[in-house]
Amino acid sequence: MDRYFTVMLVPEREKGVRSFRIPRIVFQAFVFLFVSFMILLGILSYDYIKILSELHLNKHLTIENRQLREQIQLFQMKINALNEDLERIDVFEKKLRIITGIEDVDMTQGLKKSSDDAKDVKAVPPQSSINSSSEELKRLENYSNDEDYLNLKQLYEQKIATSFGLLTGYSYTKEWSELSKQSFSLAGQYASFDFKFNILKKFVKDLEVGIHQLDQFILDKESFLRSTPTLLPTKGWITSYYGPRKSHYAGRVKMHEGLDVGAKTGEGILATADGVVIFSGHKPGFGKFVQMDHGYGVETIFAHASKLNVNKGEVIKRGQTIAYVGSTGYSTGPHVHYEVRVNGTPVDPLYFILD
Repeated sequence: MDRYFTVMLVPEREKGVRSFRIPRIVFQAFVFLFVSFMILLGILSYDYIKILSELHLNKHLTIENRQLREQIQLFQMKINALNEDLERIDVFEKKLRIITGIEDVDMTQGLKKSSDDAKDVKAVPPQSSINSSSEELKRLENYSNDEDYLNLKQLYEQKIATSFGLLTGYSYTKEWSELSKQSFSLAGQYASFDFKFNILKKFVKDLEVGIHQLDQFILDKESFLRSTPTLLPTKGWITSYYGPRKSHYAGRVKMHEGLDVGAKTGEGILATADGVVIFSGHKPGFGKFVQMDHGYGVETIFAHASKLNVNKGEVIKRGQTIAYVGSTGYSTGPHVHYEVRVNGTPVDPLYFILD
């Protein structure tokens, strides 16, 4: 085999040909180095382009991370503001309970802003479900050592460590670099947000239940007031009160279980509260007679009417005319015999009458 390569240079205009002899091994070494250089140049060019791309990505992630931290701080501020709003609603809900009588409180003691007033409140059914949740709000003030917060923080640290491929030993390696510290510091912020959110979510749920109880109580109170017989049954004057008296017919002292209200014949007899007619007709001794059920164990009786204006089962509103004054049955003159019965027992109607 040839040991040399001959390289000939032929000028275009000048005469003479120049030639060089290059040893074969030198030529092969040159070709090998050239090819190796091109391959190395390609690899370095690829790595450089990749590094430029990663630098751009890292810059983007740095900006995104900063925005994320700022957003988390904003969420924390909003949660703190929400916490203050809920505390005000909590105090307002307690005031409503005291005003409506759901809870009794020593009025010589000021209404405290925090839930510490729970120990000064003697609850009566329905009881507030807010007091226990109000105690939960106090955990927001100093949660760094709270067990639930620490558990959430550990879970987030494990999640971050998994994303970095650090399944074990991350509690030590996370302190090795500032970048790792920044990444793992997010775990505390995530845990703080979740911890506060869970407490506020539970508080809002209990607050909703408490306000619903309050609403139902007020509605029930309104219904009870509508069903309380607070009127005189007719325009007239009381001729006989509740209590023992001498009977005109028996000639002896008997218990008079209602009021006798004297009025002119034909004067309207009014329902003294909302209710349902459970009897409308004639009864011995009472003459033409109306009996109403107002709920809550309260019933009213109207006797000696000249004419009835309602039927059994009819729903009646307070102030509606149900009959007209007369003197039927055992009666000495036109009047209304009016009774109020609580759980079947006659009581003095004057306890209820407001006018």
